[in-house]
Formats: sequence, C-alpha cells, structure tokens
Amino acid sequence: MGKTNLQNLLILGVLILSFSDCSLDYDEVRVAEDISAETPETVLNNFKHTVVRAGKVAFILQAKRAEEYGIKKRIVLKDVHFQEFDEEGSLLIEGWADRAVFNTETEDADLSGSIYIYSYADENSLTAKHLSWTREGKILEAGPQEPVQLRRDDGSFVEGLGFRADFRRKKLEFSSEVKGSYVREEED
Repeated sequence: MGKTNLQNLLILGVLILSFSDCSLDYDEVRVAEDISAETPETVLNNFKHTVVRAGKVAFILQAKRAEEYGIKKRIVLKDVHFQEFDEEGSLLIEGWADRAVFNTETEDADLSGSIYIYSYADENSLTAKHLSWTREGKILEAGPQEPVQLRRDDGSFVEGLGFRADFRRKKLEFSSEVKGSYVREEED
C-alpha cells in the first residue's frame, strides 16, 4: 500500500468516525421553536392605541406593558385601561383590568385580575375577576364558578356565578347563586 493510499484511508477513517458520532438532533430545533413561541416579538411600555372613526376618537386602549406574540397571534396587556366614545365624542364606557390577552386573528379577549367596567350611558358598573369577550356574537361571559357583580348608581345590584351578556340580543343572565337588591325611587 502506498503512502497516498494510506493517507486517503486515514482521512476516510477520520471522516467515518466523525460522522458516526453525528446525529441530527431535532430536540434543539423544537426547544428553539418553543422558546420563540414563548418570547414576545415586541415589548412596548406605556402602550397607547387610539382608534379614530369619521375624524373622532372612538376608542382608546392603554397598558403599562404590551407583549406581542406573532406566532401565537396574541397580544398580552398588563395594567389595562380602556375608553369607548360615541359619535359626538362623549365617553360611553370606561374600564380597567390587571391583564388582557387579545387574539389578533379573532379579536377575542380574555380579561383577568381586578376587572371594573363602567357604562356612563346606563349608569352601572360590572366587577369580576375573569371575563371573556367573543367578538363574533358580541358575548361577554365568565365561567360557571366565576363571580360577577352588576351595580347601578342608584344602589341596585345583582350578582351571581356563570355570567353571560349577549349584546346583540340585549340579554344578561347568571347560571347560579344569583342575589341582589333593587332600589325603587319614590315619585313625588
């Protein structure tokens, strides 16, 4: 065997040994994908989003922190404050939540923490710890064990578990443990 053949054989042997230790490790790729799905693509502090219709402010959404997860098609908002205005610019609804998760594809949202929503037109408020908004159908609801309270400015209130508000049909309902008090104003 010549010197060149021996060198070629040695090189071939080293290559075989080096490739025999090699394997395609897809776990690292999966971990990287999982990390990227859990890591926000964009983080904004003191976030403010204003929607204008026909030259007037229709909606303002503010959050101390907004995290956008493009892969999951969601935006996570922390310390949320929102306001909705009518066509004349009067404040209709105002609310707060500790956290909101907004689906950018469906425009559905989950609110959690200390939630407070006030309707200036109806002079009433809603408090809860968890609510889900479904844009399609305009449904606001809490789970079957989630307490929700509705309170009017006159002192009337109703509270219970399993809240559901269908804004298209103008229907409110609770599924259990409903109680409340109605204040009737005396006419002069």
